[in-house]
Amino acid sequence: MDEIPSSTNVTQDVGSISDENKESWQHFVFHDLSSIKDFYAKYAHEKGFSVRRNLHSFFDSRNKKTDIVQYIRYVCNKHGFKHGSRADPKNKTNSDTPVLIEYQKQKELPEERTGCPASISLKYDSNVKGYHIYKWNVTHNHPLHKPEHSHYLRSAREISEPQKQLAIINSKSGMSVRSSFQVMRQIAGGSKNLGYCFQDLKNFLTTVRQKEMVIGDATIIQEYLRNEALRNPSFYYDIQVDSEENIASIFWSDAIMQQDYELFGDLISFDTTYRTNTEYRPLAPFLGFDNHRKSVLFGCALLYDETSASFDWLFTTFLKCMKNKKPITIYTDQASALMKSVPNIFPDVFHGLCSWHMGENAKSNLGSRCNGAFLDELHHLVSNVDDEAEFDFNWNKMLQNCFGGKATSEFTWPVQIHRNRTQWSSAWVKSYFTAGLKTTQLSESFNAFLRHFLQPDHSLVQFFIHFNVMVEKMRDNHADCDFKAANTRPRNNYPNSQLMRSVVAKYTPASFAFIHKQYDLSFKYYYEEDMSRSSISNRVFKVFTIQLVRDADEMDFDNDAAANVYMSVEEVPENLLPNDQDPLRLDERVVTVDIGNKIFTCTCRMFENRGFLCRHVFKILDFLGSSIQYQSLKSIPDHYILKRWTKGIRPSLDALKPISIGGIQDTTFAQRYQQASGVMLQIITRVCMDPDACQFFLNAAIECGKQAEELIVAKGVSGQPSSSRSASCKDTSVAEPLVVDSSVKKFKKRPNPIRAKKRLKSDYELARERKRFIAQRKKQKKEDDAAKLALTITNVD
Repeated sequence: MDEIPSSTNVTQDVGSISDENKESWQHFVFHDLSSIKDFYAKYAHEKGFSVRRNLHSFFDSRNKKTDIVQYIRYVCNKHGFKHGSRADPKNKTNSDTPVLIEYQKQKELPEERTGCPASISLKYDSNVKGYHIYKWNVTHNHPLHKPEHSHYLRSAREISEPQKQLAIINSKSGMSVRSSFQVMRQIAGGSKNLGYCFQDLKNFLTTVRQKEMVIGDATIIQEYLRNEALRNPSFYYDIQVDSEENIASIFWSDAIMQQDYELFGDLISFDTTYRTNTEYRPLAPFLGFDNHRKSVLFGCALLYDETSASFDWLFTTFLKCMKNKKPITIYTDQASALMKSVPNIFPDVFHGLCSWHMGENAKSNLGSRCNGAFLDELHHLVSNVDDEAEFDFNWNKMLQNCFGGKATSEFTWPVQIHRNRTQWSSAWVKSYFTAGLKTTQLSESFNAFLRHFLQPDHSLVQFFIHFNVMVEKMRDNHADCDFKAANTRPRNNYPNSQLMRSVVAKYTPASFAFIHKQYDLSFKYYYEEDMSRSSISNRVFKVFTIQLVRDADEMDFDNDAAANVYMSVEEVPENLLPNDQDPLRLDERVVTVDIGNKIFTCTCRMFENRGFLCRHVFKILDFLGSSIQYQSLKSIPDHYILKRWTKGIRPSLDALKPISIGGIQDTTFAQRYQQASGVMLQIITRVCMDPDACQFFLNAAIECGKQAEELIVAKGVSGQPSSSRSASCKDTSVAEPLVVDSSVKKFKKRPNPIRAKKRLKSDYELARERKRFIAQRKKQKKEDDAAKLALTITNVD
């Protein structure tokens, strides 16, 4: 029992106390232990020294143990000596011989204790039910600190409960300890008014994390997922366990992610990334394009490993969460586990391979043969071939230039990518909807964005906290784009064009910029109707250009500026016009028009691949719309305006926000603190404009604080809330603190893949090693034959 029940805690005016005059303090009575500590700490702070407790005994003068602290003593912080200290007279030797100290590779802290005798001793008096001072030694054997150093004294440093809560909130928001300390120091008006130092704040946050570890990451995360499901019935999560019932992998997706998949789930970019948590678990996000051509998150998982079995479980769980709705296209890298798992779970989905990873694999597998010329040929095969015949011609040309006509047994990588050519070459890819994607660039940009919030030293609990902050930031960006799209109108350089006017109010600014550029490029093209194939209801046109038009075939879809940045156009003399002698035609495409159904088909297949009409169709639309006979083609047909690229496709998110469980009585301390501090901050900002209003507010706040304290005492609430409670249970539970259960599932331990996994050697390196081995074996055989011949000659002689 640390405190004595008392109706009043005695507080003393330290400034009126005389150290030498016993009568000035002998009559003091303290009714609880905290008032003793506050009294002596305040005295020490004014004098310039720090204090610590030295005695805390439940034994009375007859050496009988009681339920009340009988003796308590506070001493100067420099009282006594450190164990084994050479400054202690008891450890000094009588000899003048130097003492040899064995070197130890450890950091030794400088000694603070000097054997100072200053102290204050108190004993319990049962008659007054309080403590009397029976001994006070005011003598110090060391200089006292200056007043400007008083805030560095250890006993004067303490982090208040509001400061603790603010530090936890800052940490949850992704702020570093150093930045959090700087912010709170500015709020307090300097280090002297703050009340603690940087190391104190760092130690507090470390203690909070250690208390979380006692509860266990698995317990806290499972509790978090369960409560999220209670707050929002649409929240979905699933946990994969191993044979020992340990947690191997986790997948989760909230209501907004599922709604985004319903709207933009025709394309998925999937890739894994490391170094997001201390458990070395790869993070596997499902990403797509939204109507602003930005990354949007559909769901996420923490995997134990990257085997085909783990991916099978993940993809199956993802489809179960999304009501078995499959995408049109999914882009991944060339990992063997994904090459096996994706066709198994998504049999009817186009599986595209990342062209960037293909180039990196070429460098590692082909060595010096992967030069600039080879990469140019490979890029041409990825982006610029139109059919299978053109692909075969360019493929054979590449093999002839780089491998002498064929891929030898030493370079098997070209054979492997040729087998998967339908998954990466434009000759086949352009027939599927990819929104212009050729790589897993969505995942790469998402990983770069993720680095601002997640660090390799984050525990799994910290990972979830900071991951939610990252998701909120992404959604803020989406909301900002929605607002700008609704509040502004994109720039239209062709206000007299009915084609552009028909879509400028429908598309988002990023989408309209792409359409606008295609229409702009259409003026550099010419058309010629193929009368042999045309009819009244179906007309066939050849659209071509006579100048080299360089358009960015692949754009950074996750960058606002990218929608307005295009490659330049190489101009040619204006007098160079098509004539009857069949001039050189570039980028010639065939556009077929079904007049009655308003259906346009272009051999470039941009609409099928990206969801936008191409420059070739715009050239024909502009021509037909100018005729009175085809007035209905003055605007873009509605079925060519995909809803996924338009404004206002996202409904209001208010219905999807998590609901609160219970009233304010059921909220945690951290949530109540945030509510109260938000209201007080608004009032303080206003009243501080006038000194009289500020003083009135302070007096009223003190009076309200007294009334609130009486209410707390009347309800029997004792002490301050536990730091571990506010740190570990905030936002993860709105119920009572978690109870550690030895039977609860724990995370399956995973080794560090960066240290444990050896680098895989490429085919080129293996071929060189094989050549070196054969050469050494031939050399050894020659030496052995020479030795045998010499021995034979010797025997003959």
